[in-house]
Amino acid sequence: MSRLPAATAIAATALAPLTACTLPDGPPGVVVARADRWSPATQTRHYSLTVRTADGHRKEFPVPVSDFRHCPHSSPNCKER
Repeated sequence: MSRLPAATAIAATALAPLTACTLPDGPPGVVVARADRWSPATQTRHYSLTVRTADGHRKEFPVPVSDFRHCPHSSPNCKER
């Protein structure tokens, strides 16, 4: 009987890092710049979008590659595909 709680704890511990991998949604606005930066030290690529918000400010935020590919420059609504 004591194996069930231990297995549940192990499964929860193993899945916990996966929930931290999602990025929050960025602010609504028109895409004014896109960047994909290569990091030679970690051999990874980081994607970001810059949007101009309704009040005229520019905000840069990280995005997953799927959002980066579906958000062309001057796209007013890149979440809808």
